Amino acid sequence: MNDVMDRIKEEAAKLKEGAVKLTHKVIGKTNNVVDQTKVKFAISDINGKIKDEYAKIGEELYKSRVDGTAAPDFSEEFASLDSLHGEIGDLNEQLSELKEAKLCANCGTYNDKDNEYCSKCGTPLNATVEEESAAEESAEEVNPEADAAPAEEVQ
Repeated sequence: MNDVMDRIKEEAAKLKEGAVKLTHKVIGKTNNVVDQTKVKFAISDINGKIKDEYAKIGEELYKSRVDGTAAPDFSEEFASLDSLHGEIGDLNEQLSELKEAKLCANCGTYNDKDNEYCSKCGTPLNATVEEESAAEESAEEVNPEADAAPAEEVQ
């Protein structure tokens, strides 16, 4: 009888351990989803700011046209836009890391972490910019007449 009770206790301990591990895993995934949502909201907020900057530039440009005055200097607005676009790039990298996905340097598509090539454009996902340029150059060297007009067919 004691053997049966000991086995029940062992099995209960294993189940408890499994439940604790599963709970930790669920909590981790939930936190990851919350973090992804926060990053997405930040991206959305910045996109709103970018839209406001574009509207401001457009309005000022139109006013100068209507008034017949010279176009204003938008260097401050352009610097702000550059900064906002940089922030979005950083946030997209964070989102990619949170999603455990690879971001294609060529087209910006998120790909499964196990993909070797982009599912949209076929660019190698582990290649550096230099490796991609070298691959493009070698492809051009292999077929230098690819852009030339097709030869006439002989009948």
